[in-house]
Amino acid sequence: MKAFNPEEVKHQLKEIIVNDLDMSIDMQDIDDNASLYDDGLGLDSIAIINFIVLIEKKFGISFNENEISARLFSSINNLADFVGSRASVSSQPLKSL
Repeated sequence: MKAFNPEEVKHQLKEIIVNDLDMSIDMQDIDDNASLYDDGLGLDSIAIINFIVLIEKKFGISFNENEISARLFSSINNLADFVGSRASVSSQPLKSL
C-alpha cells in the first residue's frame, strides 16, 4: 500500500474528472477549492456516483454510505484529503463506465 501525497491525489482526481467523466474543462482550470456540484464544476448526482466508482477503482478504496456527504465532495481539496488518507495504488487502469 502506498500513501499518496495531497498533490498527487488532486492531480489524479482532476484526471478522472477530465478524462473519465468527459467534462469540457482543462485540468489546469479546475480550482482546488471550487465546488464539484452545479455551482462549481457542474457535476450532477449521476456524475458524482460515477466519480465515486472511478475513485474506488483508481485508489483501491471503498466509500461507506455514512462517509458520502456534500461536504466531502464540496471541493477537490476536501476529497483529496479523504482519499489520500485511505488510498493505495490500484494496478488496474481506469475504464470508462
